[in-house]
Amino acid sequence: MRTSALESEGLYPQTKKPEPSLRNLALGILLQAFRDIVAPKKASNKEWEEWRQDALDWFYAYENQPGSFHWVCEVLEMNPNDLRGWLQEYRKSDAKQKKEMARKLTRFQIRH
Repeated sequence: MRTSALESEGLYPQTKKPEPSLRNLALGILLQAFRDIVAPKKASNKEWEEWRQDALDWFYAYENQPGSFHWVCEVLEMNPNDLRGWLQEYRKSDAKQKKEMARKLTRFQIRH
């Protein structure tokens, strides 16, 4: 028996798109990370800062396990550099621009 026959194809075959439920999970993870940066619920200033920093760390991590930034990008077929570019633009923007960018983000959708 060849060992290559035992190799996994991953979570889904490369010729097919991931199941809608997997895409919804990935989109939910991505949107929560954006929310934690753009408009976190301010339970306390300390918690808000921790959530924001965790989200920033997530966006710039190079891990590839399920739930990671790169995994989310792969499932959603998005370019990680495009998302990081949006985040950098947001962070450099003034308050008015940030508000408009956040408003557009709330309408963000990925088609199945």
